[in-house]
Amino acid sequence: MDSLPPLFAAPPSVYAVGDEYRICVPVAGECTMWVECAGRAHFDHANGILRSGRPVHMASLPQRDLDRTRAYSVFLRPLVERKAYYSQTGEVQRFDVARFRPVSPRGGVLRLLNVADTHSFVDGAVSAAAGLKPAPDLLLLNGDIPEDCGSAERMAVPHLISGRVTGGAWPCVFARGNHDLRGVFAEQYAELTPTDGGRSYYEFRAGPVWGLALDTGEDKVDGCPEYGHTVCCEAFREEEEAWLRGVVRRGPPRGAKWRVVVCHNPFSHRIRPPFDIEGPRWRRWCRMVAELRPQAMVTGHLHECWLEPPGGAHDDYGAPCPVVCSSLVDKGKGTYTCGAVAVRADGAVSVRFVDERGRTAGRAALPPPAGRRR
Repeated sequence: MDSLPPLFAAPPSVYAVGDEYRICVPVAGECTMWVECAGRAHFDHANGILRSGRPVHMASLPQRDLDRTRAYSVFLRPLVERKAYYSQTGEVQRFDVARFRPVSPRGGVLRLLNVADTHSFVDGAVSAAAGLKPAPDLLLLNGDIPEDCGSAERMAVPHLISGRVTGGAWPCVFARGNHDLRGVFAEQYAELTPTDGGRSYYEFRAGPVWGLALDTGEDKVDGCPEYGHTVCCEAFREEEEAWLRGVVRRGPPRGAKWRVVVCHNPFSHRIRPPFDIEGPRWRRWCRMVAELRPQAMVTGHLHECWLEPPGGAHDDYGAPCPVVCSSLVDKGKGTYTCGAVAVRADGAVSVRFVDERGRTAGRAALPPPAGRRR
């Protein structure tokens, strides 16, 4: 990895959304940003105006271009003073990624690194993810990565982790958690994290992998005093459910050998009060997702580590497939555990739980579902 120019707070991150990549970079000062790949420039702009006053920059490009060339460059231009006429800027700073690695599972096994519930514990998450062998194909940044969205600095936390873990050299998928709805910057979420046209739930494609990034919103009823009349997650989930029905009608695309659901909250599980909301909706979601035949649903939220088949101890609403929960954090003690998940196309799933020192904290495995064994 090249050394970082001063404006780069971390290496870039490459997020899969639909059939595009969103390249994000947290910055250490006011600047404009663009990405060059396959002979084209892709700008972070608002209707032709280069954005500058933000803690995170983001530009989109077709996956096929980066998957083919396997190289891109990110450019930041410092903004000294933005004026109506003759704005003043500084010398361009550049970061090159020369060996980007598209998702191409080896040995018939898709390897996922699930990082959830870091609650701003950046160093613990990065240490747990460092040096995993075999190398993951895809990083899942799976909700509650910042403690909240109460400051510009915390909005950059997801990209600090993903940039340091991947170096911008392999792709990520991002899913929102409930803590990400809290704080004065939460309403700017769609401008500072990868979304599909502003929606925090979406389909993603990465080589032979297709999946859903789902968003269950907050984890208590909208009227909970904790939210102070600032959320409408019940209506939000209704909109998402209508979208999910459309996805089910279309079905997975051709060539999707692996099908994965990424969601912060394991919605097939009924949590104790006051978190026991939306039971009928979660049951419907489980039925719809099951029609898409995913091999795994990867989650966090509970601050627990387990892997269970449908009908397992945490299955209350009809889990659509094996469910992985892998996130255990204690910032006071400086401990963190994530999940290195392996998924075979026949549905066999295994996970190694990895702590902040890179040590194996536990393992679990499930065979292919009955009728799918080879």
